[in-house]
Amino acid sequence: MSVLVIGAGGAVGKRLVGALAARGERIVAVDRAPELPDSLKSKVTHVETNVDVRDFYSMNRIFKRHRFVHTVWNLAAPLSVETALNPSVAEQVTINGMRNVLWAMYEARIPKIMFTDSIGSFGATAPRENCTARWLTENPAQDPGSDYGRQKRGVRRLLQEFWRTGGDPRWAVLPGVLHSEASWGNGTTEYALEALLAAAKGEEFVCKVDLDVQLPMIYVDDLMRGLLALQDAEAPRLREPERGSSSTKSGCMCQTSSILLNWTRT
Repeated sequence: MSVLVIGAGGAVGKRLVGALAARGERIVAVDRAPELPDSLKSKVTHVETNVDVRDFYSMNRIFKRHRFVHTVWNLAAPLSVETALNPSVAEQVTINGMRNVLWAMYEARIPKIMFTDSIGSFGATAPRENCTARWLTENPAQDPGSDYGRQKRGVRRLLQEFWRTGGDPRWAVLPGVLHSEASWGNGTTEYALEALLAAAKGEEFVCKVDLDVQLPMIYVDDLMRGLLALQDAEAPRLREPERGSSSTKSGCMCQTSSILLNWTRT
């Protein structure tokens, strides 16, 4: 049995493939790029490249070729800045892409789908403390305040429908991710990493937030442990409604951190 990772060459996908391979999983790597990064090729069992989740027939063919899949990770979604620059394309990839994936999974009788949501799903009316994934499911009409958040909400609705038809959808709400790589992607918390790079070079950095603001962050290794724990968890342990999990909550997301960054504001 294998794990199929859609978006294997992306920011989260690369680290997830590494974490899955480290524990001996057979991995089917799917990506829209013409080839996978060299660092991933030795870690996967099968590779499917030049794949667009917006094309249902491509997704359907992949699931027919790889029948022995026990879990699907759909990480095919633009980051927040990319979504803001082209929301219509982002919607096609994020929502229509997920719809295609779920329909192909339904036909292939594969029940477990994993999805990474974002704290961008929480709008201005969300509580500032002790706010878990439960709040999103209990307040489905709240406005996230961005196309990015609204598209994540659209995906959660699709996952809810998949659950009602007997599927096993699971999703995690991710905060900003800290890591040791030189670059990651166009996320709204990239400035935190830019600040650390500037500090390492002895350069001045203009902070975009006030000094006393706590930023919800998680280190990438902790994130990987949490995502794998969510994948592996027995169904009775998933207490959040609609099987969502938040990184601000202990349990499936394991160790988390909120970091007070003492930068100088100029």
